[in-house]
Amino acid sequence: MIECEVTKVGEDDSILVVGGTRHHIGAVVIATWEDHYVKVVSHGLPHHKEEELFIELAKVWCETFKRTTMITGGIHIDHATKEEIKMLVDETWRKFFILMSDQKIQSISNL
Repeated sequence: MIECEVTKVGEDDSILVVGGTRHHIGAVVIATWEDHYVKVVSHGLPHHKEEELFIELAKVWCETFKRTTMITGGIHIDHATKEEIKMLVDETWRKFFILMSDQKIQSISNL
């Protein structure tokens, strides 16, 4: 139900996170690694709730890989219950960590 994919943009990473019944762009988050800290700039579209989750995802990715990271996308289910929202958030983190693991293995293989 959730899809996470990364596209290399030079040395930077662009990550698309979509899922639910209608893929869309609900938020855009950019995290940069500056002076040993993550700096975040974000924009969430009105009536969308992805921004907070995407900020956390971007911080984790940027802190791990020490590179500029953009996360965009959207997750939607009509009239989602609290349980459905929790399930979507949990699945997003699970898919995100699988993607991170794959990227970490790939970066080690390229050494």
